[in-house]
Amino acid sequence: MEDFFLKIAILIVKLWIKTVSFNIIGLEKIKELKSNKVKIVFAIWHGQLALFYPMNNFIKGCGIVSKSKDGELATKVIKKFGFESVRGSSSKDGAVAIIEAEKYLTNGYDIIVTVDGPKGPRLKVKNGVVYIAKKFKCKIIPVVMNINRYKMFKSWDHFLFPLPFSRISLYIGDPIEFQSPNNKETVKNEAKQLEKIMLEMTERYANFYL
Repeated sequence: MEDFFLKIAILIVKLWIKTVSFNIIGLEKIKELKSNKVKIVFAIWHGQLALFYPMNNFIKGCGIVSKSKDGELATKVIKKFGFESVRGSSSKDGAVAIIEAEKYLTNGYDIIVTVDGPKGPRLKVKNGVVYIAKKFKCKIIPVVMNINRYKMFKSWDHFLFPLPFSRISLYIGDPIEFQSPNNKETVKNEAKQLEKIMLEMTERYANFYL
C-alpha cells in the first residue's frame, strides 16, 4: 500500500515538474570533462537536492544516500527521476558506499554527494566528498541552485521543492582537483576549502538560501 501511494505521489510530482523550466549555466564545463573521460563528483547542498533533477538530461548520476528510513524513501524517489543510488554515509556504512560508488564510476556514472548531509550541520561540507574524489581520481564540480518559486520546508536543511511554473537556475562551478595525500588532516582542510567555494557561490547566485 505504501508503494502504491508513493507511485501516485511520484506521478503527480512528475506532472507538476513538467511546468518547471530550467537553465544550466556552465554546462560546457561538464561536457568538456566528459569528452576527456574525466570522472566527476558533484557537490551540492542537501536542501537543494530536489532542484538537481534537470541534470539527469545530461549525466548518468548516482547519489550516495544514507541508510536511514528517509534514505530508503529517497532511494525510491531519485530512481524514478533517472538517478541510481548507493546506500551509506560518512557516519554509517561509509566503506560499503565507497565500494559501490567505485562500481558506478567504472561504468561511466558520476557521483552526487550532498556535502552537508545526511544530518548537517547545514552548509558545512563534510570530509566524504573530498575523500571519494581523491580516492578515485575524480574532479569535484560544485553546483549551487536558485529558484524563483519554491516551498522551503522547516527541516534542518531548509529543503527546497519547486512550485508549479517555477524556474530553476543551476550554476556549475569550476572543476576542483585535490592532489595532496589522502590523509585525514589534508582531507579536512580541503573540505573547508570546498565549503568556502560553495558558500561564495551560494552568496553570489542563491543568496536567499543562506
